[in-house]
Amino acid sequence: MDEKTQVQVNKLADEVYQRLGEKLKSIVLYGSAVTPRFVEGKSDINLLVVLDKVEVGSLMEIGAIIAKYKKYKFADPVVVDQDYIGRSGDVFPIEFEESKRGHKIIYGQDPLANIKINPQDLRLQLERELKQSLLHLRQMLVQDPGISADFISSLAQAGKSVSAQIRGLTMLEPGPEKDPQREPVEKVEKLIGANFPALRWLIGLRHQKSAPKKPEVLNILPTLHDELGHLVRWIDELGDFQA
Repeated sequence: MDEKTQVQVNKLADEVYQRLGEKLKSIVLYGSAVTPRFVEGKSDINLLVVLDKVEVGSLMEIGAIIAKYKKYKFADPVVVDQDYIGRSGDVFPIEFEESKRGHKIIYGQDPLANIKINPQDLRLQLERELKQSLLHLRQMLVQDPGISADFISSLAQAGKSVSAQIRGLTMLEPGPEKDPQREPVEKVEKLIGANFPALRWLIGLRHQKSAPKKPEVLNILPTLHDELGHLVRWIDELGDFQA
């Protein structure tokens, strides 16, 4: 994360503390802002705000503050209490595991230090979300067989979800991340023993300055459908995974 963005993160954290005082327990920066993937002015800035107790008034206070920072690409923060974190690792294992592996404490103690993720919960969420992505692609094709501009725009949005799922697949490898500089798709290709050029294309759509043309999309769709199907079968057959 660049120095300019760090300054804005610190200013926001100071404002939240000034408003909430001892109610505030932690502010954690997570997501692309703590990775080499962060692009100033384009990547969202994601914050986890931990309170002693989440109340409507506190949420409104935080909302009033964050509204002033939207122009700096701050996303709406995730606001929870410590009990919520302790009880939610089985429901959101991808999100918590990714945040645990890469985050920066802006204020307070580390609320993720003691969270433990069951590998089988992680595998199950990945299976569910990958199957949803495959079904979503099929529904898009049924609803818009002419491949309109809206279809192409929706495809780019779908790429964001698939990108998160690909990162989730990399967490199936036990132990600390071996090569943080390597692209997640490349890690998954090595893990599964297959190449996924269409998935690389899909994930890269959001970084393109202009939308792809219809012939390009028509050409890639069969391969994209097959590759998603490959991932679905692989994660399904993984069964009772244990790290």
